[in-house]
Amino acid sequence: MSKIKSLQLNNFKFFRDSKPLILDGKHLLLYGENGSGKSSVFWGLYTLLEAAYKQPNEVTSYFDSSDTSLVNIFANKQTDPVSGLEHSDSYVTIETDNGTTYTASLLDTSICGNNDAKESRKATDFLNYQSLFEFQHFKNSEYVDLSNVFDYYILPYVTFTSMRINGKNLSNAAEMWKEYQDGPTKVRGYIRKNNKNEFQRFESHFKSEFQKLIDFINLNSYSIIKELGYDIHFNLLYNSPSNHIGYKKYDYQKYKIILTIDSYNGKNSPINRPQTFLNEAKLTALALTIRLCVLKYRTNTLAPDALQVLILDDIMISLNMSNREMLSELLLKKGGYADKYQLLFFTHDRNLFQFIDKKIGQLNNKSNWKKIGIYIGKDSHGIEYPVIVTEEADSYSKAKKYEEAFDYETSSIYIRKALEQILKDLLPPEILKSNPDTFVSLQSMWVKFKQIYSPIDANIMNLFESSKLLILNPAAHLLSKPIYKRELERAFKLVDELKKIHSKYKEIILIEKGAKVEYKSTSTPQYLCSFNLDVAMCADRETKQIVKEPKCSNIYFEYDGIQYYDTNTGMSNVNHRLKTAQPLLSRFIQGLSNNPFNITENDFLDNAKVNGISLREHLDGYGLTI
Repeated sequence: MSKIKSLQLNNFKFFRDSKPLILDGKHLLLYGENGSGKSSVFWGLYTLLEAAYKQPNEVTSYFDSSDTSLVNIFANKQTDPVSGLEHSDSYVTIETDNGTTYTASLLDTSICGNNDAKESRKATDFLNYQSLFEFQHFKNSEYVDLSNVFDYYILPYVTFTSMRINGKNLSNAAEMWKEYQDGPTKVRGYIRKNNKNEFQRFESHFKSEFQKLIDFINLNSYSIIKELGYDIHFNLLYNSPSNHIGYKKYDYQKYKIILTIDSYNGKNSPINRPQTFLNEAKLTALALTIRLCVLKYRTNTLAPDALQVLILDDIMISLNMSNREMLSELLLKKGGYADKYQLLFFTHDRNLFQFIDKKIGQLNNKSNWKKIGIYIGKDSHGIEYPVIVTEEADSYSKAKKYEEAFDYETSSIYIRKALEQILKDLLPPEILKSNPDTFVSLQSMWVKFKQIYSPIDANIMNLFESSKLLILNPAAHLLSKPIYKRELERAFKLVDELKKIHSKYKEIILIEKGAKVEYKSTSTPQYLCSFNLDVAMCADRETKQIVKEPKCSNIYFEYDGIQYYDTNTGMSNVNHRLKTAQPLLSRFIQGLSNNPFNITENDFLDNAKVNGISLREHLDGYGLTI
């Protein structure tokens, strides 16, 4: 199994001259605002891997001036010195973590017919809302015949047992279906007996292999849709294709794949037209189940070094919160799809992006993920292009990205945040935490900073005074004043100068002594606990590490409604050792990972509260983990 190390789209769709997107084999969580180029990434990968199954002239049509061209309209023309071809330096390329590079462009069609690339396309799937909607695009009066869905989305990437026909060894299901449609070979306009017999043997083989695929889906579908939160037994009925072979003429009838429901929530009542009974979320779950079953079938015949990627573009849009929880569990849990594939999850919904990010923290390892945002930038000529921002980046780095994209207003917002964070790091904690409900303004922090670090370098004073009216005053944006590059550069210089000042306050208090921590699990049976911290939790400002970790005292807990649950007896134990124990906070959390609680550190940090604020919120500002 290989993964994508880097991806580059150059002068392709919304992307212009661009740098590679570095993934280093990690999963990707991508937020893209509407019109920012998110879909260009999806279709760039799709176009590249699809090219393995296409002819060179089909691939070059995406990169020339034809009607099917995907070249960015603002790309400049140039002439290749070797071939003499005029081109726009438009290409899509990926590098895998095993050193393989695949490229598609007007000048490079070497991916066409490449067996390794074909295997990678077979092991990779592209799921978006539109492809899942194809499973439910039927009138109430119609049976749900999925044959067209299979033609386009499934057969081209499925391998059947190989068979020789008309001098060719065929194993690709779509190629076999094309051979069936073409019929037996004619000699001088006639179908000879030996050609008819050969075709009939092929026909029997093709029908048998197709039936195996359908049987596999029917056998494996219930376990998947159950994990998506539904008790639905559905069935695919395969009506094989038929034909008539004459002396000169060959006719055929296309196959059908009829979707029906055998039982719903335990009730054995056949539903022959599912679209008349199920809502969009349930139909989406059916479609997703079938696609995942087919993907499992495809990977049974996979080459070991094939690229295995699952690209998911806004597939949760039509799902409710419960279904999103279930699908997240299926994708991210240990032993789930994240362990078998490199997941690329795209969405234009910021709330969904944050939801998935939280689920990654609860169910997966965040270090295995890249998080990026794609936004719309404009160059000096007003031409739009994608601005890619690493979501983990600090405010200063984001401000630089937006400055480069000539989005000065957004850049000023982030440079203000960067300045606020620096001042917080330089000031004593009591100034910032004297009243948690009171907002400490930038101006107030600046006044305190001047008092504590006096005398202040004159250059720093001048930079602040020349920046505060327009760049650093959030109310100024309401006046729609233009933000000029020169003024923004002063704000960057101010932050750079302040970074050179060493804080007089090395430690900061994250959580006060005696604070009460309260936790309730989101799982069933429910675990809940509460305890106090015996000392304040403190962190080093520079190393961003905890330097004073508190112990837990006055511990109370219950599991499944049983106070002081004893894992040995399954009953309450009023003399439980935790009643008087004082474990370190990290040791207490680690103990919750044991059976039967199975509570992860991420889950505890997200759901344990101190004064209504999660532990993660108390800690994440300093990049801390226990």
